[in-house]
Amino acid sequence: MPFITEEIWHELKERGPKEYACVAAWPKPQPVADAPALLARMAQALEVVGGVRTIRNQKGLGPNKPLTLAAKTTDATLQTLLADYGGIIRKLAALTDISVVEAAPAAAVGFVAGGAEFFVPLEGQIDLGAEKERLTKELEYAQGFRDSVSKKLSNEKFVANAKPELVERERQKLADAEAQIAALDQQLAGL
Repeated sequence: MPFITEEIWHELKERGPKEYACVAAWPKPQPVADAPALLARMAQALEVVGGVRTIRNQKGLGPNKPLTLAAKTTDATLQTLLADYGGIIRKLAALTDISVVEAAPAAAVGFVAGGAEFFVPLEGQIDLGAEKERLTKELEYAQGFRDSVSKKLSNEKFVANAKPELVERERQKLADAEAQIAALDQQLAGL
């Protein structure tokens, strides 16, 4: 497909009549000023994209379903990030709009990225009643799991006779269950 490559080469910038891609010299790498800061800002932008994609997966929304994103921040650097990398974030997360808000929108699911809160409004995107029911069932299951692990850890015979790695694994399960319950409570409160 050299003809397509040549066409793109000429579209990138104005070229002379005998400047062809097949005979051009390889570009020389140039040092980038403040490369670590650029990489850090791009990592923040990708963290926001990851948060939106996680919400899409959790709520069963297709990857191309248009959504909006609301950022709750007063940090000037994050607002600059949204201004500079907003196009990339919109494209990679399939968003129609990114806005900065003072309060969380109604019926929105949130996540934290880069020290700021982001919200994806879901009103009209999903059935809120069915979502509340699903989250309530998931919360009940997580609470039952937490109670069973807690019961196991409260058994002194188990703690005394089990291998320390097993006891530590059970404690980690308990901590994970507590974190999941807190996250589900927060999601229910957001709806």
